[in-house]
Amino acid sequence: MTFTGESSRARPWLIASAVAIGWAVFTMVVLHLISSRDPVFDTLSSYAYVDRGTGMLGASVLSLSIGSLTALGALAAAGFRPSRTTKLLFVLWSLGLAAAAIFPASYPEFPDPVSGEIHLYACLVAFLSLPAAGFTLRDNLRGTPAARQIGRLAWGSAAGLIVFGLSFIFVRLSDIPFFMTLTDIAPVGVAQRLSLVAHVILIGGMLKVASAAHRAGEFGRVTVEAGQTTRMQENDVLLGREMAFGGPIDQHGGHLAGVHGVERDPFRATEKPHRVPGPGGREPITGADRAVVDAQSFE
Repeated sequence: MTFTGESSRARPWLIASAVAIGWAVFTMVVLHLISSRDPVFDTLSSYAYVDRGTGMLGASVLSLSIGSLTALGALAAAGFRPSRTTKLLFVLWSLGLAAAAIFPASYPEFPDPVSGEIHLYACLVAFLSLPAAGFTLRDNLRGTPAARQIGRLAWGSAAGLIVFGLSFIFVRLSDIPFFMTLTDIAPVGVAQRLSLVAHVILIGGMLKVASAAHRAGEFGRVTVEAGQTTRMQENDVLLGREMAFGGPIDQHGGHLAGVHGVERDPFRATEKPHRVPGPGGREPITGADRAVVDAQSFE
């Protein structure tokens, strides 16, 4: 099973994830615009009880949960192999979001202690799981440009979570004057939204990596059929390789789509390709642009 074959199945997952996350963001923005809540000091959980836009918070969070799971599917379909730990953390993030959407927080004006406790711990599990998933995915991609990108985004997500956690503690201890002052310096509403944005950006980075791997697989295809002109987009192939892996190899250590290199011959006119036996089982394809192909890659 080649990398190219894997990446061809990534497109539906990428589209589904982008649509779900896009809808989640759109719904959340609209909710903030029509609601009278204070986004600086009110947490997102309080938007479950609004004068306008009832139900939009749950719809947004559930959509983000679905988009996160499909992002994991996009990574797998693009040829990456997330570890069991990464998959588990992704599932915990998504299930935590779903549980938080189904069980709203408890407030004095809308008391529901059981639902409030479920909501609290579901949010805790969710917000802790995604940065950890980012770090484990970075380890899976170690040594590639994608690993560095995911690592930076995971650190940003973790930093946002730390700030949000501190601001939440300040609110809980706001009866003490010192912590009351800190709630004004680091308002919990702003901190929570920044943390959520960092988490969504991390998922977006994962989708970008999966998309780059998908494009690399698409550009790396070389059709070798009698009577058909072979065409290659050299720059796209090389760019796709660099973005996805930083080298011309697939997930199994072989050359991407069987392509070993591209040879330019500006003096030869384009002609129909034909196979010319070469040493080591490698066969050059003649033409204006010659791609050196490993025949075993297509068997």
